[in-house]
Amino acid sequence: MTFSERLAAAIAKSGHTQKSLADAVGMAQSSVWKLLSGAKGSRKTVAIAKELGVDPDWLSSGLGEMCKNSSIKLRDGVPASKVVGSPIQAWDSSDPLGDDEVEIPFYKSIELAAGAGRSKNQDYNGFKLRFSRATLRRYGIAPSDTAAFTVHGDSMAPVIPNGSTVMVDRGRTNIVDGGIYFIEQDDLFRIKLLYRQSGGKLIIRSYNTSEFPDEITDIGSVKVIGRVFNSSVMFL
Repeated sequence: MTFSERLAAAIAKSGHTQKSLADAVGMAQSSVWKLLSGAKGSRKTVAIAKELGVDPDWLSSGLGEMCKNSSIKLRDGVPASKVVGSPIQAWDSSDPLGDDEVEIPFYKSIELAAGAGRSKNQDYNGFKLRFSRATLRRYGIAPSDTAAFTVHGDSMAPVIPNGSTVMVDRGRTNIVDGGIYFIEQDDLFRIKLLYRQSGGKLIIRSYNTSEFPDEITDIGSVKVIGRVFNSSVMFL
């Protein structure tokens, strides 16, 4: 795995979010996002590893075990003292948008496969999700380029498990090694990590590499629809 993939796996096991990890080690949340988006390493690797309860050598280079010292316990939950309550305002589709809200089309009938692939099915069904306009602006994402989709399969677990909803920036179709992309391949929609190779080749990778090994294909055989920048999942 790359540094970004190891960091993603450690965060998933620790119970941290990008924001809680950033706060714990004194970084901006955007910096953690960049580390997860293909970075080779960080000057705060040791502090990050300590907070996540993993071995710094493993996080930095991939050598050894994730938790070399059996006394290291992975974090489970967030201290109650750090939780600050705030009122939750209910809304439905008839409520007007707030000043910092945008509506994103949610193509719930189109599933992106975290596996071998899913055939295209129905077109846009009219569902929408609300999202922060300020967050999109912070990352340079145009609201008009944003759409949400459902993920089917476990090849991207534990980072993006089956049933997750992912948000895609359709304005970013250039491949940055280690990024997560919504792609069309052989008339199938898929969500995968992409890595460019010499000779016009492309590695298509899953997080769950033990069950879904790497695939190597011609880069021209894959159409990049957009880059995934957010994911969420409901556990029922």
